[in-house]
Formats: sequence, structure tokens, C-alpha cells
Amino acid sequence: MSHTNSPNLNIKFGSKKQPHPLRTAVLHLAPNMEIGAPAREVLDMAIQTHRAGWRPLAATAGGPWVLEAERAAVRHTELPLSNSSVFGAWRSRKIVESLIEKNRPSIIHAHGFEMVRLATKVARSRDLPFLIDLTDPAPVTSSRRKALQKAATQGARFRVPSDYMAKHLREDFKLETDFLYRVYPGVDLSWYEAVRVTPERIQKLSHLWRLPEQASIIIMATPFAPGSGHKNLIEAIAPLKNKDIYLVLISHDNHVPGTRDEIENLLKKEGLEGKVIMPELCDDWPAACWLSSLVVATNALPRGQAPELLAAQAIGRPVIVTDCGANVEMVQKKETAWVIPTENKKALTEALEAAMAMSPPRRIDLAIKTRDFVTDYFPMETWRDSIFEIYDAMLSQPMEAVGEAA
Repeated sequence: MSHTNSPNLNIKFGSKKQPHPLRTAVLHLAPNMEIGAPAREVLDMAIQTHRAGWRPLAATAGGPWVLEAERAAVRHTELPLSNSSVFGAWRSRKIVESLIEKNRPSIIHAHGFEMVRLATKVARSRDLPFLIDLTDPAPVTSSRRKALQKAATQGARFRVPSDYMAKHLREDFKLETDFLYRVYPGVDLSWYEAVRVTPERIQKLSHLWRLPEQASIIIMATPFAPGSGHKNLIEAIAPLKNKDIYLVLISHDNHVPGTRDEIENLLKKEGLEGKVIMPELCDDWPAACWLSSLVVATNALPRGQAPELLAAQAIGRPVIVTDCGANVEMVQKKETAWVIPTENKKALTEALEAAMAMSPPRRIDLAIKTRDFVTDYFPMETWRDSIFEIYDAMLSQPMEAVGEAA
């Protein structure tokens, strides 16, 4: 995978010194503000919106990060999204329309497949430009395909975080649009900096996870679901169970109930009880990456981005990834990461042994490479400026919709 400094945009790329004269507010529509990568990106974008002189608004189903959003001057409105009935959809639409009537945003920025229908209806009824941000793949259904194409027909722009996601929309969903932009995710390098991770934060997380001092820690944060690669990783680590190595699996099985129980049964079978910690979430990723010796993503189920891999490399940690989905776009093969075939336990075992056997000088060299890689290709400033370029194009070059809004 070759990386380029500029994202694939159909518009001129460059920063603006003066705010766009039409800038007022941006309304972010998202499923929730639960702790995790999707909501973190929504929060970061809303914060950057405020810093750029816009008024950020957010409508979501709520979650722990609402308070942090409000502290950053983001005005949040709770949106009831759990009800998928006709009445529930109508109610959500009325809430958003009322929010628009009161705050007069100039752009709607929708996050996730769940927001496509709502954003399309509201944007066209209020004659507002809208951007649909799709960061992870979704099962292809006739309903989703029609909703995406309808959004495109009604004037939507689309942003994806990887070439894999662009291909997913083009080939799997058959999306036809001239306004599909690939903008890589951004990392806050001032936050993900090893020297800024205080001993207190490290000690707090280590105590929470009950990790012994001087142990080697391997972290994996892919969802608990079939195809996420937990079985292969556990079986590959089993021969190393007598060494001072601990595995931290950060996730939950809310979307696929029972997966966590299956993993726990596998741990008992492999004799790894007491060597694997399974927290449902982590709200201090810099400290987690600092604690780790290695961060892995061994999924066979494709993902559209891998924020934990970027975070690990920004802190200076090596990573092991499978050649699946967008994983390879988030690393530099043979330079910052071991890239292995999917579901190949032998290759995974060899990569684990090589990574854990690195000498201190080798680790320092690799840490410099990983940090430089993220600095060059995934800084938050590039991600932010690219999104604002799309915003400005949407305001300066309004699109004519084809057909009438439903």
C-alpha cells in the first residue's frame, strides 16, 4: 500500500485562512456517544468544528461522551434511535427538523449507515447540503443499497476513511456518485505522545486491569464477533502461556451475544485462565498503548479503519495485522508492522515470537519509524482540513438533486 499526503478529493486541497462567509453551524447526526472509535471521531470532528469558528450541534442517542462534548461547546440533543418503527422514525425526523429550525445549520454531517435515511429526508426537506461519513462496512441488503443510492441522487457527498471502504461502496453496494471522498482518519499527535502519558495514568490502568509489573502485554481491540480473529490469537499465544505474557482483549459482545462466553471457554481449554483480561472498553488509549508491548488486529472480517493500530504506532508500538480490509492501509508493511495472511496460525505465531524477541535498540528504532509514519500520513490536521475542504465545496458548489425528496 502506498500512501499519499493528500486525500482523494474532487476539489482543490488547501487550508483556508479566513472562515467561509456562509459558515454558521454543522449538525452532526450519529447513532450514539458511547465510548469507542466511532463516537470518538464524531466528538473530535465536533470539537474541531468549534475551533474552526463554526457552531457544532450533535443529535445522538446519548452516551458517556455527551458530557465531554458539551464541555467542548458542542450542543447535544438526545435522539431516540432505538425504535425502528414508522412512528419512531417520524419522531426522530421531527426532533431533527425542530433542531434545524431553531439553530439554522448550514450543513448536515451524518455518521454511519444508520443515519443515511434520516439525513437524506431531513436534508432535502430543509434544502441543506449533507455529508455521509461511512467508516466501517455493513452487510449488503437491498434496503441499504437503495438508501445509499437515493442519498446520492438527492445530492449527498460521501466520505470514507480508506480505499477499502471506497471499494466496498462502489463494488458491493454499486454506489454511483462522483462525490465519494477518501480521507484517512486523523490522530491527535499531542495526545498520543509517550512523554505526555503520566505515571499516574499508567498505574491506574495497570491496577484496573490487574497487570503485573514488567510483564509483556499484548492488546487486541477488535469486536467480539465471528471473524474477528480472537480464536487464532488465543491458540497462537497458548504455547507461550508459561512466559510472562498477558493478553488484553478490549471489546464487548453486545452485537453478537454469546461470543464472549465462547472466548472464555476457549481460554479454559487452552489453560490461559489468569493470563487474559477482557475489559469492555478503554477510555485512556494513550496509556493502554504505552503499557503494551504489541497491538494486534488478527481479524478475517474486514474493517473500514483501525484506530487502535494508528494509536499504537503513534505511541511507538509495533503492530501485527492480517491482510484484511483496511488493516494494510493503516500500517507500513515490513517497516512498522508484521502483515500476515488471514486465519494463518503459523504465520501469526512466527510474528508474535519475532515481535516479542526484539532487542531494546530494535524497539527504539521501530518506535521512531511508527511515530514518523503516523506523523506523515495520519495527523489530525490533515483529516480536519480535508473535511473542511469538503464542507466549503458543499457550500460553494451546491448540487442539484435529481427527483423529489420522499
